[in-house]
Amino acid sequence: MVRVVFFLKPDAVLRRYVGARTLKALIDKIGGLKFLSFEEMIVDKEFLAEQHYMEHRGKFFFEWLVDYTSCAPIRFILIEASEEKIEQIRKLLGPTLVQKAFKEAPSSIRGKFGIYGGVNVAHASDSLESANRESSIWEKYLERKGIKLQDPEIIINKIKEYIETYIDYPIIDNERYIELSEFLAQNPEKAGKVKEKFIMLLSKEVDEKTLREKRSTVERFAEILVKNVLLKR
Repeated sequence: MVRVVFFLKPDAVLRRYVGARTLKALIDKIGGLKFLSFEEMIVDKEFLAEQHYMEHRGKFFFEWLVDYTSCAPIRFILIEASEEKIEQIRKLLGPTLVQKAFKEAPSSIRGKFGIYGGVNVAHASDSLESANRESSIWEKYLERKGIKLQDPEIIINKIKEYIETYIDYPIIDNERYIELSEFLAQNPEKAGKVKEKFIMLLSKEVDEKTLREKRSTVERFAEILVKNVLLKR
């Protein structure tokens, strides 16, 4: 058995329906998974830069990736499963680059719910080596934060409750996010206008409490969407 790191990224947490659908697919389509944690948290940028994403240091998207993952809450899950489940989970998610997922795996999670570029719904360990490394550093991180692993029966009930709570939340057709992203890529001088459009769309998808108490989180994430499109690849 191996421990696999999986988490909903900020887009799937803010867009509640997307997160609920992703978790439902994980449970329904891949059997034999044991869930050991289910925590909503804002991850420290230092931990992401120095540990989780350290292999990407020096790449053109590195700083953006750290900002993206830390700009709003994630939903972290530690999974215990057999080694072959790693590939099954990755296949369920689809290709890392959203445009590639649209073309090659449109029925995958990223093919259905990814927004553009690296804004791709969720992270999952992609090999036995990465699973071992990531689970080790994340377990230490959780311990530092005072978060303990729990009985799998408790965790699966929490996940099912989360799904039931958010599965009927509104969702904006991803095509609109894609249209705006492609428009921005061709018209970078329109960044301010597109950011306002992103805020409008996100405001229809997030829960009322987030919109009322943490509108700045929505605005910050809209800025992340803009920067994602304008990355110099």
